[in-house]
Amino acid sequence: MRVLAYYGKNDIRDEEWPRQKKLPLGYVRVEVRAVTLGENDRFSYLKGEWPSPFAVGSAAAGLVIESANEDLKAGQPVVVWLPKDATQGLAAENVLVPADCVCKVEKALSYADLSLAPHIAALLGALPKTESSVRCAVLGESLQAEMLRQILPLKGHTLAKEGEVSEVTFCANADAQTLDKAIEVTNRGGKVQVVSIGNDSSWEKWPLAMNRGLCFNFDTTFGRAEVEEAVRLLAEGGLSAAAGRRIFVWDDVEKAFQALGEGSTVTLAQESFPEPYFP
Repeated sequence: MRVLAYYGKNDIRDEEWPRQKKLPLGYVRVEVRAVTLGENDRFSYLKGEWPSPFAVGSAAAGLVIESANEDLKAGQPVVVWLPKDATQGLAAENVLVPADCVCKVEKALSYADLSLAPHIAALLGALPKTESSVRCAVLGESLQAEMLRQILPLKGHTLAKEGEVSEVTFCANADAQTLDKAIEVTNRGGKVQVVSIGNDSSWEKWPLAMNRGLCFNFDTTFGRAEVEEAVRLLAEGGLSAAAGRRIFVWDDVEKAFQALGEGSTVTLAQESFPEPYFP
């Protein structure tokens, strides 16, 4: 089967790998139509954190082609994401993934848009766990930051104005300067949620941040509920445009990774699959 495999920075190869024949218990086989690479993929790529060789991509969309799960029938459009312990990514003609990491879809969205959903779900997983409105600041100029600025009001939270103190401060593509700013704008005892790390992740002001009582969180978790909500927001909230994404066919993988390195969100679609929609 066709795979986009990472061997190192500037070394992404379009290869043929053997197809795993047996469907493990609790897994689903999905024919991948589109894979989207975002901020955390960019960091892993530029820092060389993927093993080699590694099929790239942690967020995809496609069609179920084999399943032992009654709720996931062959031919069902789905969103797919990787479990944290995954040893391979999703940029392959077909992939085996745990049924817990597959969400069926009924919305009339393109596969390219649907493959954004896990990236949005990760941001949803970082939101304050409260039903009341929380004043939030978003620091950074990355695409993740722009998406958060759109998502927070849609979820009932308030964006802090310039000079206002926030209860939760989100840092996207966080470097030392962004973290310095977080100390300034976050209220004592407030939370700083780091959704992605920049190239300069060293920081000398941890003692000051601790003295201020700030709580730093560097991890986000999400599941099917967040993915379903992400699909709804894609369909109703116009978040696809906010992603600032560029779409490439697999044959243009070198151009795609150049765009990823330059800061774009990148979607890779197999050339044999145009941009289908389903009712």
